[in-house]
Amino acid sequence: MGMAASQARYLALTARKTNVEYEGQQINQERTALANQSADAFNQYLALEVPTAPSTQDYTKVQYTYNDGFVTEAIEDMTPISGSSDYNYLVTHYRYVDVYTGIRNTKANPQVRLNPPYSPPYTPPYTPAYVGNSELTLYTAGADETLDLALEQIKKDNPDDVIASTTGNIYYYTSYGKTYFATEQELLASGESGKDPAHPTEQQINLNTYYAAYLEQKISATENAFVEFDNEGRVESISYENSSATFMVDTETITDDAAYNDAMNQYNYKKAQYEKSIQDINAKTEIIQQEDRTLELRLRQLDTEQKALTTEMEAVAAVIKKNVESTFKTFSN
Repeated sequence: MGMAASQARYLALTARKTNVEYEGQQINQERTALANQSADAFNQYLALEVPTAPSTQDYTKVQYTYNDGFVTEAIEDMTPISGSSDYNYLVTHYRYVDVYTGIRNTKANPQVRLNPPYSPPYTPPYTPAYVGNSELTLYTAGADETLDLALEQIKKDNPDDVIASTTGNIYYYTSYGKTYFATEQELLASGESGKDPAHPTEQQINLNTYYAAYLEQKISATENAFVEFDNEGRVESISYENSSATFMVDTETITDDAAYNDAMNQYNYKKAQYEKSIQDINAKTEIIQQEDRTLELRLRQLDTEQKALTTEMEAVAAVIKKNVESTFKTFSN
């Protein structure tokens, strides 16, 4: 290899070595960025809150009950009191009873039919005839004790509604075994509100109807009481300041299944979210690791290439040195 060729080869090797070193630096920077991404993914993993399944114990409590001769009462709360020799606790107790209640029900598009059929612009005096397929009957006070009691309760429980203040006629109808009441005023308003004369019972305004039914209600009371406990610390008997009776108390352990099921559903939802987050982090980490392995392999290839370049450069440098020495000897002769 001549002097010029050796120098050209040496310069080419030097340029290639420089490129290899630069590419290696770029790869190291990319691996550093991947390491940061991996650290971020790990921090996300550490930040995840592992959901804990609810325990039935958290929704289980001791319930004290007794029978007062008519219904079962349950003790809701007991607060110790002092300063009295006759009573040692302020006790809140409750019962569930069926209470006859007047209820308002609002029907959307009630399909009120009038007699004669409503057909504007002619407006003769109408009479409400049907609500849907249920025939309307004019209510007459005293004709039916059951209807009288129902309407009385409805007016009592709905004092601000038209049913309580009306001086006009009231009609009733039966639907699915339940008797409903409605005022003539509101029946006519609904019956005359149909937007399409060809279909007067469609798209009518809402109609207020009323009915009476027994509804279960919670009745609570709070009283001073004398409470006795058994050897295990559970309530054994109770007597109230307003009663001469002493009631023997039953103890049972009850679980709020509805609350527990709600908590379990929430746990399952959080668990699914947690597992999805873990899967996402693992997938992201796997991609990072694969990219890092690829870069590491490339870096090894560059290291091998750099060693080969260094060896070849040393060999070319030796040739150049030999050529220089030979040239100087020639000129010196």
